Amino acid sequence: MKQIAITVVRLITAPLSETGRRRVMRLIRRSMGISGFDAVVHDVPSPRGTMKFYCLGNLPLWRAETALSKEPETIEWIDGMVAGDVLFDIGANIGVYTLYAAVNRDVQVLAFEPLAANYYLLNRNIEENGLSDVATAYSLALTDTDKIGRFHAQDTEFGSALSSFGQHIEQYGQSHASDFEQGMIGMRLDTFIETFGPPFPTHLKIDVDGIEDQIIAGAPNTLADPRLQSISIELDSTQHDYVARVTKAIKNGGLRFIAKRRSAMFDNTPSANTYNYLFRR
Repeated sequence: MKQIAITVVRLITAPLSETGRRRVMRLIRRSMGISGFDAVVHDVPSPRGTMKFYCLGNLPLWRAETALSKEPETIEWIDGMVAGDVLFDIGANIGVYTLYAAVNRDVQVLAFEPLAANYYLLNRNIEENGLSDVATAYSLALTDTDKIGRFHAQDTEFGSALSSFGQHIEQYGQSHASDFEQGMIGMRLDTFIETFGPPFPTHLKIDVDGIEDQIIAGAPNTLADPRLQSISIELDSTQHDYVARVTKAIKNGGLRFIAKRRSAMFDNTPSANTYNYLFRR
């Protein structure tokens, strides 16, 4: 019966944006007096090895189910990484791409996820897969200034996205209201590397829904370092000046633009103009 209910809700919410879908799901759960937090460990076979996702609620389960189809360009990019590479997954959410990169144990991953609910699932997923020796998660907001501040969460549900650090802005450049203001430490990527001396990233994945420019502005030394081989960064292509500013800063670091791609599953959706932009040295 529960599976039937989930299927019906998915059909109803399918035409909605991701934000709208989450809000409808939350209203349904609250009206029915249920948490939506039934734990499911969902196995996802992949060419790199089987990934186990600890799912609390429908959104993490959806992320697990679409792990290989939501961003095929990201999967292809990770498939090109070799033993000894280091990926910084900035905006890791529940860890879909952290797990995919690390599951065959060739690539070391440092994952950054500020939202408390997602940070819990990110760590739980690393634990479920026995990857704590090759994947490490940090509850840290990377930005352009070293400071303490507020992480503005549009939604605090497990697996949610579209939050921002330091300012109320979402992936399409518009301001947004916050459901919750979470305390957070912000740090420049250059500062993080220079202060703590982690394994240096050979690849950066940046998916932060609106403050990509700040992360890039806080990383000029990292971008210019020849050890950094590639960057995949999600951008809204309709924000022409913003994209030009971000891509110029990346190119100034010595990386060249290769392509922008997205899955066909986002055709005719609010995310139709959002692409992963790939740069290589």
